[in-house]
Amino acid sequence: MAEIVTEARRVELVTCSFCSGTGKDPFGIMSRLSTCSVCGGSGMVQVEAPYNRCAHCEGTGAVKRITCTACFGTGFVPAAAGPTIACPECEGTGDDASIPAMACLRCRGRGWILLE
Repeated sequence: MAEIVTEARRVELVTCSFCSGTGKDPFGIMSRLSTCSVCGGSGMVQVEAPYNRCAHCEGTGAVKRITCTACFGTGFVPAAAGPTIACPECEGTGDDASIPAMACLRCRGRGWILLE
């Protein structure tokens, strides 16, 4: 993991969760040779550090065969800037209770909210 610091923001280069670092579309929707839509074929993505595993997609970068809307396919979300609790709406799953393929609206798929 390479670390890059930009304008008071730290980002790290990590393996793309959507394609598992292959740089290819893991589902072969366009073709088995198609470039990964998340990392652009590099197999690596930049994420803001510190970060946590995405609760909505469980760190895979995909929900069913669609790019995760909570982490945008990276598999990671920025860590909270303070104390957190499990989201009472989704109970920490990051999923909308009525439609599991959708991210929880209260925590935006992260699975946690800031403790107020």
